[in-house]
Amino acid sequence: MGLTTKLSGVLNSKSLVKYMPPIALLLLVIVVSIGSPRFLLPANLIGLVGMSSTLLVMGLGQTFIILLGSIDLSIAPVAAMASIIAAMLLPILGYWAFVIAVIYGSIAGLLNGLLHTKAKIPSFITTLGSMGIWTGAAFILSNATPITVSGENIRYLSWVTGTTFGIQNVVFVAFTVLLITFILENYTPFGRFVKAIGAGERAAHTSGVPIDQIKILAFVLCGTLAALAGVFLSARMAGGSARMADGFLMKAIAVVVLGGSAISGGMGGVLRTLIGVLLVMVLDVGMNMVGINPWFQQTIYGIVVILAVALTIDRSRMDIIK
Repeated sequence: MGLTTKLSGVLNSKSLVKYMPPIALLLLVIVVSIGSPRFLLPANLIGLVGMSSTLLVMGLGQTFIILLGSIDLSIAPVAAMASIIAAMLLPILGYWAFVIAVIYGSIAGLLNGLLHTKAKIPSFITTLGSMGIWTGAAFILSNATPITVSGENIRYLSWVTGTTFGIQNVVFVAFTVLLITFILENYTPFGRFVKAIGAGERAAHTSGVPIDQIKILAFVLCGTLAALAGVFLSARMAGGSARMADGFLMKAIAVVVLGGSAISGGMGGVLRTLIGVLLVMVLDVGMNMVGINPWFQQTIYGIVVILAVALTIDRSRMDIIK
């Protein structure tokens, strides 16, 4: 009887959420490395980590929104718009173009947060609307044409595209962002309040948590990091485009829930998102290795997101599923 009780405890949903992502990552790495022995070569791994840095930064911002129990659907258009702003202003402002692009992301996040909290519009609808707004604005600003960074301005991109000690600079920037968000999550009132709101907004309000302020700050953070990811894309592609971040929304949500953060809020964190990014990175390699069509890969990510949400959602807190 005692053994049965222990097994039941190990196999409960929270244990699955905690242990399944790293186990799945390990198994996936083994399978892919068997199919492609060169996969585990240091040079390949460093290159893959560099390619995943943009997704990591975007996913870190989405993590705080999902911890609230909300969602931000506007991150990909915000990233694309930031890439256009950076590419257009680079010949005029130099490095300051990147700063302006990131500030734009903060403002976009602020608008989302204000609409969600002050106008009492659900985050899904708020960010769905802003997704359309920023997508249209990106096409108008760029005249639906990719903007290329000219030769004499390429030097401004080296802080992303260059290398230090054989590692792409973007990796150092991304892991600095990871460190900052880890500190925010675990060692500041902001991080504790975000999880408290996600775990139970009414209880958090009763406890004196400034609900609106925390939600607005979370959306500002998400918009800022989405724009920074757009800056990474602009630097890596030496230009900007309204289509620059296509496909990133699905992946950014996938890495958060695949890492084990509950879509219903209150449980998860940035380190779990890192595991989710690694899972997606290895899954990408595996799908490309067996020749799966890139468009069909989006279908697979959609299935993966549904399965991950099914495992992580806390149904005990939801009397009615709408």
